[in-house]
Amino acid sequence: MNRFFVDEINDGKARIKDGDFKHCKSVLRLQEGAEIYLVFDGKEYIGQIASYETNSALCDIIKESEQTREAGIDVSLYQCIPKSSKMETIIQKNVEIGVKRIVPVISHRTVVKISEQSKEEKKLSRWNKISEEAAKQSMRNVIPKVGPIFTFKQMIDDLKAFDRLIIVPYENEFGNSLKNIHIDRSDVCIVIGPEGGFEPYEIAELKLAGAHVVTLGPRILRTETAGMVASAICMYKTNNI
Repeated sequence: MNRFFVDEINDGKARIKDGDFKHCKSVLRLQEGAEIYLVFDGKEYIGQIASYETNSALCDIIKESEQTREAGIDVSLYQCIPKSSKMETIIQKNVEIGVKRIVPVISHRTVVKISEQSKEEKKLSRWNKISEEAAKQSMRNVIPKVGPIFTFKQMIDDLKAFDRLIIVPYENEFGNSLKNIHIDRSDVCIVIGPEGGFEPYEIAELKLAGAHVVTLGPRILRTETAGMVASAICMYKTNNI
């Protein structure tokens, strides 16, 4: 069945709006009476198209779906912004894997600099749209938020604010493997450096924040690959993949 996110459910009714409405009516050409999946507030429902109106499709909620699609752990990815369109690939693939939140970070060696607020808003709008599309494609029950863009210091402050397991894959770590880290908390933060890696002082600050600095194996992974691998390992170790 086709699947749509909705922004509210009232009295057993929901509305498909905006781009999803056009896709439902004009592209998929779903008829009144067609059964569909509707997703609201992290839950999936089985619904039925009751009628088409000018700018929306009115749907009846039949029942809540028994399918569980979200991971049992909340994985947040703090990703130093890479060059070109790599960030788009990072967002897409990590959303597919099951990451709940993606925070772009500007570290010392980050080449991309976003100084103007208008540029930041444009980037975040684009990145959140990619997250939404990936969430729909992979049948997620939530659309992971991308943003805000943090400086390295802001990231450190954010990591310190909560009791979470912090994992930092690092190319100069050789003994402490991620596969040996015991994931004993439901919130996991994965921190990935830019193309040139983290500065030694940044690694030191991450350790002071409580991070586990780990290796992902004997081969050096690109920044756009490291987060996916680390996320997938965490999902596998907690039976969420």
